[in-house]
Amino acid sequence: MTYSKYSVSRNLDVLHETMEKYGERAEDIQEQKQMSRILKWLAPSDPSTNYNKALQLRHEGTGHWFIYGEPFKQWRQQPNSFLWLYGIPGCGKTVLRSTIIENLEQQTTGQILLYFFFDFNDSRKQSLEDAVRSIINQLFQIAPISRRHLVQSWESHGDGSRQPLTVTLRQILQDMLREIADVTIILDALDESNPRAEVLAWLEALAGHETAACRILATSRKEADINEALHGCTIAANRIAIQQEAVNDDICAYVKHKILNGDELERWRSLPNLQKEIEAKLMQKANGM
Repeated sequence: MTYSKYSVSRNLDVLHETMEKYGERAEDIQEQKQMSRILKWLAPSDPSTNYNKALQLRHEGTGHWFIYGEPFKQWRQQPNSFLWLYGIPGCGKTVLRSTIIENLEQQTTGQILLYFFFDFNDSRKQSLEDAVRSIINQLFQIAPISRRHLVQSWESHGDGSRQPLTVTLRQILQDMLREIADVTIILDALDESNPRAEVLAWLEALAGHETAACRILATSRKEADINEALHGCTIAANRIAIQQEAVNDDICAYVKHKILNGDELERWRSLPNLQKEIEAKLMQKANGM
């Protein structure tokens, strides 16, 4: 059997293309293995568990007083701004923050959204190091353009044989943020961080960094150290108290829904006057919480 020069050349081209594809596939496999090793080394906590829990607690339609308010709209339009939401314990800060994240995920395009929940009940979600590791992890997976900074640090730490200092993690995050044009970071429950002074100092530095600018929204109780620290990096219009009146409207919507639809109150549905009395008493006792 004889082959023409054309058929031989064509077969060689096909063979070359096949080898290139196998080579690219092998490189992809190696890259995926390296990413897996790096993320195992980073060992971040998962903030989505807190987010999902807060979403399950939220009643549909609540939090709209903030989402459609002018401060939130203004904050969303400014690439380098800091908005602080504060309120009394139990006023719904975490649930409101879940509403904010959901809204941003649905409404924004071309913007990277990162978030973290400080949590008294989870020892892996309390320190600055915990927060930074988690945010780096999210950025690493969302924005390939920023990955080289974490890869280089992993390599310089003996391919993950040694752990980085917190100050090193902060620098990695700063370098990664420089690669991104539009980043939003949501931080919940600053008052549950420990040690709090470290977190607040980092926030002040992050908010004031010109070459790695990002949009920040934080929630907390209004405690003296937080108030003092955040006054230096926020404007008055972006320091927003969660008012009892607005929260009461959300509570009222939830209470009415439960009275009308909850199985545990089904026996009272034939007694509208009693239902109104239950609603009034619950609202009175809630007192914005």
